[in-house]
Amino acid sequence: MIPFLKKRIILREHFRRARESGYAIGQFNFSTLEQLQAIVLAADNFNVPVICGTSKGEADFFGAKEAPFIIRNMREKHTENLFLNFDHGKTFQEVKDAIDAGYDMVHFDGSYLPFEENIKMTKKVVAYAKKRGVVVEGEVSKITGKSSSFAGKIEETTLTSLDKIVKFITQTKVDCIALDVGNVHGIYSETPRLHLERIDELLKRTSCFVVLHGGSGIEDKKIRDAIERGVVKVNINTELRVCWKESLKKVLIEQTDEVVPYKIMPTVREAVQEKVEEKIKIFSNV
Repeated sequence: MIPFLKKRIILREHFRRARESGYAIGQFNFSTLEQLQAIVLAADNFNVPVICGTSKGEADFFGAKEAPFIIRNMREKHTENLFLNFDHGKTFQEVKDAIDAGYDMVHFDGSYLPFEENIKMTKKVVAYAKKRGVVVEGEVSKITGKSSSFAGKIEETTLTSLDKIVKFITQTKVDCIALDVGNVHGIYSETPRLHLERIDELLKRTSCFVVLHGGSGIEDKKIRDAIERGVVKVNINTELRVCWKESLKKVLIEQTDEVVPYKIMPTVREAVQEKVEEKIKIFSNV
């Protein structure tokens, strides 16, 4: 079996171990090299598996073909347990391109589609991905917000029935499901009201791996509660973006005469790495 397929089998095994042992694997999104370096160095320091994520926008900026190549090289230099996920792919073509480029995992977000159409398209993604050993995450209910949102009132949303979610999982055979429990993307001025009992209820009816999106806006204690109930992956993006921006602003103000990128960016990388390590401690209950 070729090495990259082995990596994808190992990712499923990591999810299984996480659920059995009460910890979660962090997915940390990146769009710049120093962000990626920070994620990898944090994983190295704690010797834990991590998933590096790119949305379509992040992949377009960083390079969707370059990202898998760089991850493979980083595995040789650092920890082997680095994985790459294409986050919130909205079309079959987007996720197909990511699979063909060498991503270990893809998240097809068909939550904007009518339910039956979402099932149809997700099944198509799963059929293509599984022949190539790629892990697939699906989504039924749209998780609101976006990672450019840092304030505002969270609207109370109607949660998708678990019957509908179980039907989706059963028919599509996705590996992972992005479950709505009241979570939102971004950082808001009020804490979201979470319905974590839905995790327990879903896992009584399916063995699908549960993913928690919008981890940046959730209190540490609630994240631990979600993990103890069975969440195996927690996605973090907005907090890393904020950290990157604020640390870059600070270093540019402090070093007004400096123009050399490799003298400016290490400070930014260290700040992001510290944030990733903070999250890894929570997810691993360190």
